[in-house]
Amino acid sequence: MANPLFSVKNLSKVFPGKVWALTEVTLTIFEKESLVIAGSNGSGKTLLLRILTGLAEATSGEILFRGRPLAQTLPEIRHSVGLVFQDPDAQIVGETAEEDTAFGPQNLGLPKAEVETRVKTALTALGLGEKREFSPRRLSGGEKRRLAIAGILAMGCDTLIFDEPFANLDWPGVKQVLESIRKLKAEGKTLIILTHELEKTLAYADRLVILHQGAIRDDGKPAEVLDRLDPAYGVRDPRSTYASVEDCTWLTE
Repeated sequence: MANPLFSVKNLSKVFPGKVWALTEVTLTIFEKESLVIAGSNGSGKTLLLRILTGLAEATSGEILFRGRPLAQTLPEIRHSVGLVFQDPDAQIVGETAEEDTAFGPQNLGLPKAEVETRVKTALTALGLGEKREFSPRRLSGGEKRRLAIAGILAMGCDTLIFDEPFANLDWPGVKQVLESIRKLKAEGKTLIILTHELEKTLAYADRLVILHQGAIRDDGKPAEVLDRLDPAYGVRDPRSTYASVEDCTWLTE
């Protein structure tokens, strides 16, 4: 069994007016696994990831990162866990793709030569080597998300969290992002994918968690979770179109 990365116990988030956004969430995310958290819009997926990475605070509950309390490990999390946001424009900081990718490792205080090596390696790995001098704003949606991944890899992160990675992408963009996810999984990265579009990515999931109205409704092997899926959760079983979980991808071999 792999080591726990995040251990969450009885996590709740209550907004003013006693609005429960997350309710008693208990979840373990393991190193090197590919976890898909599925739920309709408003289910609490994005809020959960923001709390896990220190971008928002829980009302109650416990979070451990590699066995230590979250508050003690936020610097480590920011160096080892990378977020690919739903809106890729929100995380563009450089005037060129090269500058954007270099932002993270530069802020880690790495030597210039090391930063240059990491940037070149990351952009090449994501198929953006020839666009290193391009303005990020000129890139397609799929390329912007790959640029975000490049910046994360250049920092040396071994965990990537994708928040609705296919939102507002056309078919080529979806394929670009999926190819990146497939490669990252093959490299042994820890992947946490928040999505309601299971037909595109479930083939790369080791586990499937269903989140509905701020509570975890199911957690297990993808096929087994789908076998007992309640339509009320707002998640569609993609096997109505695809033959099996393994076929749930928009990539063709």
